Amino acid sequence: MATLNLRVYQKVDQNADFAVLLENKKTKNSLLFQAGTVATLSQPETDAIRGDYYSRLLDAYGCLGVLQVCPRISWEGENTQLYLVVVTKCVKVCSIQSTAIYKIQDIDIISLHAMRPQNYKSQEEEPWIKETKKLLGNESFYFSTSSGSGEAMDLTLCAQRRSKTSRTDNRFFWNRMLHLHLKRFGVDCQQWLLKIMCGSIEFSSMYMNNHTPKILIISRLSCERAGTRFMVRGVNDGGHVANFVETEQFIYIDSMDDLILSYIQTRGTVPLFWEQPGLNVGSHKVKMSREPEVSVQAFQKHMRFLRERYGQQVVINLLGTGVTGRSQGEAALSHVFQIQHLNCPWSKDSPHVVFDFHQECKGGGPEVLDKKLKPRIKEQIEGYGYFCSRGNKVQSMQQGTIRTNCLDCLDRTNRVQSYLGLDILQKMLEYLGVSNNGVIVQRFNTKMEEMWKDNGNRISQIYAGTGALQGSKLIDGARSAARTIQNNLLDSSKQESIDILLHGNLLNNYLAALSRSLLPTSYLYAPINVLRHVCQRSEEYTASIPLRVAVGTYNVNGGKHFRSLAYKHLSLDDWLLDSKRNAVQSSLVDTTPEEEDRDIRPPDVFAIGFEEIVDLNATNIVQNTQWSENAASWGKELQKVISRDEKFVMVTWSQLVGVALFVYVNEKHANHIRGVSVESVKTGMQGATGNKGGVGIRLVVRNTSMAFVCSHFAAGQKEVNERNNDYDSIARKLIFPLGVPLWAHDYVFWCGDFNYRINLTREEVLDYVQRREWNVLLQYDQLKISHGEGKCFKGFLEGDLTFAPTYKYDLFSILILTSESQRKVIPAWTDRVLFWRRQYAKDKDNPKWSPGKIIHYGRAELKQSDHRPVLAVIDVEGCTVLDSKLTSTYESVVASLGPSDCTVVVQPPDKEVQNLPAGADTDEVFDDETLEAVQEAMGTVGSVVLVRFVDNKVWFTFSDSQTALKAVARSPLKIGKHELAVKLKTEAWREQLEEEMALCGDTTVPLTDEVLNINESDESFSIRNITDSSDLVRIEKSSCALEKLYQSESGHEDDGVDEVVEQQRAPAQPTRPPPPRPTPSRPPPPRPTPPGSPATARTQPQGPKVMVITKPTRPPKASQTIVSPAVSEQKETRSETVDKPPVPNLPSQVPSVPPRSPSLESPTKTSSASETASPAPTMSSIFGAPAPLPSECPSQTFTRRFT
Repeated sequence: MATLNLRVYQKVDQNADFAVLLENKKTKNSLLFQAGTVATLSQPETDAIRGDYYSRLLDAYGCLGVLQVCPRISWEGENTQLYLVVVTKCVKVCSIQSTAIYKIQDIDIISLHAMRPQNYKSQEEEPWIKETKKLLGNESFYFSTSSGSGEAMDLTLCAQRRSKTSRTDNRFFWNRMLHLHLKRFGVDCQQWLLKIMCGSIEFSSMYMNNHTPKILIISRLSCERAGTRFMVRGVNDGGHVANFVETEQFIYIDSMDDLILSYIQTRGTVPLFWEQPGLNVGSHKVKMSREPEVSVQAFQKHMRFLRERYGQQVVINLLGTGVTGRSQGEAALSHVFQIQHLNCPWSKDSPHVVFDFHQECKGGGPEVLDKKLKPRIKEQIEGYGYFCSRGNKVQSMQQGTIRTNCLDCLDRTNRVQSYLGLDILQKMLEYLGVSNNGVIVQRFNTKMEEMWKDNGNRISQIYAGTGALQGSKLIDGARSAARTIQNNLLDSSKQESIDILLHGNLLNNYLAALSRSLLPTSYLYAPINVLRHVCQRSEEYTASIPLRVAVGTYNVNGGKHFRSLAYKHLSLDDWLLDSKRNAVQSSLVDTTPEEEDRDIRPPDVFAIGFEEIVDLNATNIVQNTQWSENAASWGKELQKVISRDEKFVMVTWSQLVGVALFVYVNEKHANHIRGVSVESVKTGMQGATGNKGGVGIRLVVRNTSMAFVCSHFAAGQKEVNERNNDYDSIARKLIFPLGVPLWAHDYVFWCGDFNYRINLTREEVLDYVQRREWNVLLQYDQLKISHGEGKCFKGFLEGDLTFAPTYKYDLFSILILTSESQRKVIPAWTDRVLFWRRQYAKDKDNPKWSPGKIIHYGRAELKQSDHRPVLAVIDVEGCTVLDSKLTSTYESVVASLGPSDCTVVVQPPDKEVQNLPAGADTDEVFDDETLEAVQEAMGTVGSVVLVRFVDNKVWFTFSDSQTALKAVARSPLKIGKHELAVKLKTEAWREQLEEEMALCGDTTVPLTDEVLNINESDESFSIRNITDSSDLVRIEKSSCALEKLYQSESGHEDDGVDEVVEQQRAPAQPTRPPPPRPTPSRPPPPRPTPPGSPATARTQPQGPKVMVITKPTRPPKASQTIVSPAVSEQKETRSETVDKPPVPNLPSQVPSVPPRSPSLESPTKTSSASETASPAPTMSSIFGAPAPLPSECPSQTFTRRFT
């Protein structure tokens, strides 16, 4: 059992600043936490203040650090709260190499800003504290301490890396963020804090002749992409994969000259962007969330990291290969994995072994793997070897590793890794000379099998919430049921606590969201004031680039009629590509400016939203459909259509019952897309169902953050307040992962069927429509009225509505509804597109700042629904970061801000000390009068939060680092007859900041000494490259399943940033011929057409395996009647002007952020300024009710995705 070395005290004096004292009971030194600062106190100082209104709080085994949390959405992390995290219960796992290893069983989280009451009950803790304590106390976290005079064994390093370095591997250093705060104040973290590793450590010892080997299986879970089973899948933009585990099989025999035998394996999910949306019960659909072209960079980063840090690689892919049944989605995922692997220069020399575990090992055990799998990797197993050291001298090195994956990297992966570990064990026993001793071999095998089984259970418990499946129907059935409950109901709160532990105050604030868009990952862990100033000076290191964004919306009424032959000559081109041209041709006078008429360049980003993409029946609503064949088919068809002139690739898509949103980018931007995530908000039946609601997709294009929202609001002529409330709910609750709110983006584009109607009778509306008097109708448009009253879309812009209402029409007709049953329906502009740009403080005085320019806003004449589709094309200003200038700006900011500890030292100059009378103490310089005068002088410089007298010097800690620099500028400080020197306590603060940021950098030492010479630009990603490859197993068989995910097409690397900037600023060129489009190596077998899907893809002629199919550009059609035959008669003359009040126009300037919408007001009441300033709390977070936000915040309150 570990020793309770630490004791925690809290200050109970209500009239003084709150403080916490952490005392080391052995050394009697302590850490004082007060007013956001940390001071290391000696034993005399500790004794002096401990009795000063301090009471004992608890004893602890160790300290994990200080957790920095933003419990509610903030602008710049200004409401960061600090919490001390200590270990209160642990159990010893083993002792090895003068190191004791402990497993954490319980922790406590102590506030550093408020006193804990005497009647404190853990049941009354805030939800996020409960969840974080549950996470750290689940017996998956380990730490080590020295049991001798030397340093403790670093659990983040395997034996082979320990032979090369003593530097911690940050991938497995889970509480690194908790070290940052203390490190900034110069605390010796090595002495005061523990380093914890998450994973599993299984230990055993046994008798072997005259020796007692100690055996460990250590699994280290990476924290780079940590999360739960269905919340975190695949790869991230940094190339880190979910459930990445490094497992080490370790044998130590001290009686054999400290002999160490070690063998490393890795596991991790498929390094692609994929997910399993919806309610996950039983079989789970696999959805590719990004296309191959958008995944290339992340995939190559992952494979490069493995190759550089783990040596030669073998990839064992255990995914299913069947194209029907439960393995269908796995087969498609495996198919793309193989394609990417063969095209990646970092994995060309790495075998990719496809081994369908369920198919190959039906009812079999290790003997099946020995017969079918081992022959395929025997050469690599023997060639890679294992690590051996004796007497601190390395005897042999492991030259490569085997990476194993299935879908979750749990059950199947456990069995294969166990087999490989036991196979290597036989070679280790041969080295030990006991392979011929059957008893010893059997003892080792039995013990090792048990340890591998326990190791698999622990890894499964961390990721899936239950132990691994073992093949027993009873046990596996119970665990599967438990997984279903855990993954669907409880994992969201667990994921939230993981994010809090790993990201701290980088959650829930606008500054962190902006920093992620502009800065490299390592910069994010700089102090908040550094991030703030670097972001404020973004103009110094960014270049402006023009971006064109096209946003469309269409209520397809279930999509039932899109396969009708009645209007088969109609194409989606009319809506998505030719809408502007058709609108000009159908108008009497072309008022388009000449420069705009010549600007025919295609969009850079395409966002297309649908409403009622599936029938809003009870089945779809109850099932909360988040993936449908209908939507998947639409995604493929849309990509074909918009790629007519230039190729587009899908970034991702999202669905909530009937609402679906697809986002595509021009191929030239494919390698510069990151930060992609999706969220959805239900608003039907007061937020209980998804028949109404919205979906959101965020992404960063180069260094510009964008959010796209598609929503379907409440229907009905009079339900205006319900629609306003729907907008408000989505605006407040649409918070993306890592606590990124909607309003933290540079641009927000919002489209959908908003269902806002016109406050006139049907006859009046029809009359104005016939006369094309849109401005008159707009005076009664409910959206314009609500917008003008500040009840919705505050600060958003919309193009001029110069087209007929988009609702409601007879199907396959140009007529507004004529049937008797629908005569009460009043036509309206229900389908709209609006956008908003965030205005930063630096933009408010910039006369050139613009929210964006609307190039086109119109509708198309597609008649398969009772709505008409709408498209908006908007030119916006994006930016790209210039790395060399960023470095210069960052260094300038650091130099101007000063040290993180904000502390100066006031001391007499050396000359004055030398001139003191014999026997005099330097304390005589600081008599009471002098000390009081010094404090008064320092108080005039700025806010002083802590004063200490240390070694005949006075330390002043200020509230910010810049004040400390001002204090130093006052040196020498003249007090009476004394001239006192004022210096910084940490003069080398730049170097210290680099050390702080290194805590979160890449510190993984290569496992081998291999020198790599790989040309990363060998080939760009292309499906063509693998058509005839014999290494691609079952590629043709998988094609059918792949098509169910998305249509794969070739991609090309983009040129440098400077070329892109020049390209986009250059005059637009005429539309070029469409690019070649490869076809699958053979067509997939026919399958039944899903109801409600769009028109079938163009028929591909038979011929070679790779053909180029070119779609000709259709000539423009004649203009068509929009509303009724009577409208065409009005083309010669304009209607007379009606004497009506002028239409309220949308503002040309956008405020920095939209004010709140009064969703909680009564239907007839208009919100006053005082009412809107007091937001109503919303309880849907482990943080509880959000605190009030600044008045300029765009929405009332923000909630998190965690309930």
